[in-house]
Amino acid sequence: MRSFTLDELPSPPLDKSGWPWTEETSQLPPLMPDGSPWPRVSIVTPSYNQGKFIEETIRSVLLQGYANLEYIIIDGGSTDQTVELVKRYEPWLAYWVSEPDRGQSHAINKGLRRASGEIIAYLNSDDLYLPGAIRQAVQFLSQQEEGDIVYGDCRVVDEESHVIYVVPSREFDLFVELCRNFVQQPTVFMRRKLLDLVGYLDEELHYAMDLDYWFRAAMRVKFSYLPVELAAFRITEFSKTGKGQINFARERRRVVERFFSSQPDDTIRKWRKRVLAWNHYSIGSRLYEENDRDMARREFIKTIKLEPFSLRTIASLMMLFDIHAHTKLFSRIAALINIDLKPSKQPSILSDIDYLSKSEGTEH
Repeated sequence: MRSFTLDELPSPPLDKSGWPWTEETSQLPPLMPDGSPWPRVSIVTPSYNQGKFIEETIRSVLLQGYANLEYIIIDGGSTDQTVELVKRYEPWLAYWVSEPDRGQSHAINKGLRRASGEIIAYLNSDDLYLPGAIRQAVQFLSQQEEGDIVYGDCRVVDEESHVIYVVPSREFDLFVELCRNFVQQPTVFMRRKLLDLVGYLDEELHYAMDLDYWFRAAMRVKFSYLPVELAAFRITEFSKTGKGQINFARERRRVVERFFSSQPDDTIRKWRKRVLAWNHYSIGSRLYEENDRDMARREFIKTIKLEPFSLRTIASLMMLFDIHAHTKLFSRIAALINIDLKPSKQPSILSDIDYLSKSEGTEH
């Protein structure tokens, strides 16, 4: 196989420039630095009515300069211009289909079952890889004898692909990941053996399927952090609305509860109340910021019941006072003293709610 170049792909729209419209990744040498052939990499893109963004996603995969690439697109029967755009790139795709499915998790699994690569990943149809992402992930995994999942830092971009901010991740810590996600899905690359060891995404989940998979995988394989920006996660006006927060909160709690109920390790089982308290506090604080007082109150009360002696309880009590008195005292104090009650000194700015909105927006 060989890699693809700008000259081969369809011309970009006249108003588009830069990566991946008029720029490409340098072509890789025939062999890896150790003299071995580059392993096959399979990328799966689930898609549904993301015609505004999917061409940029496709080009960011094809223009990686990576020769041994298998790219699969599973569309859920889009009714916008998605299918027309995918057809433009059909000669460079290993497989694509547009047909009704049972949701995003099902679409991803359909693609993974067709994938033949030694390394696999999935990239949503409004996200994109940064130049050299595949090469860097492959080289890093080849140097990790025990590492089976690699993840990196992630940019957050708007609808016009302008960078809003960069999310630095951190070395893997299961407790922190259970509390608040820092493994940013667009940056993840996995060895194929995970499909045998861990299985596929839970197709009954529509919001927290990525997190559920990381929790299950963490008990079987090693995660490795590559401190490099690998991908960009797109936030649209829709994903900023915070719709469906309660659905996500319920599903995430169900996933966390299921993880602990099936966990034989007593040391990990002891984390349960702390982890659930983090989850309730995280959701409650976001609802507090968005002035959803009734739902925020419920989350803070659950936080206090689970972990009554903690800084989060103090913060929850202050926000409960604000809710009752219709003030914003906690926000002012937090801003003055720079309160950080997250379980990490390198917190993820891509909060659980952001992931909720992304999943909700692409569900079939």
